[in-house]
Amino acid sequence: MVNKWRRQNVIKKKAKAKKKKASPLDKIRKELDKLAALHAKEEAIVESINDIIDDEKFKDEDDFDWG
Repeated sequence: MVNKWRRQNVIKKKAKAKKKKASPLDKIRKELDKLAALHAKEEAIVESINDIIDDEKFKDEDDFDWG
């Protein structure tokens, strides 16, 4: 009975040992990856807005009456 308890206890300790806490550098890398993804989204939004502005500028130029 005691051996069974010891085996279970050893298994639990090994499972805990495998789960490492993320190091500060790992946490920083994760946050930088999030920031990079956010920056990519920001660039896409800015590009979309610039496309809308350009379309409106060209539309206004096309409406000009030369005649």
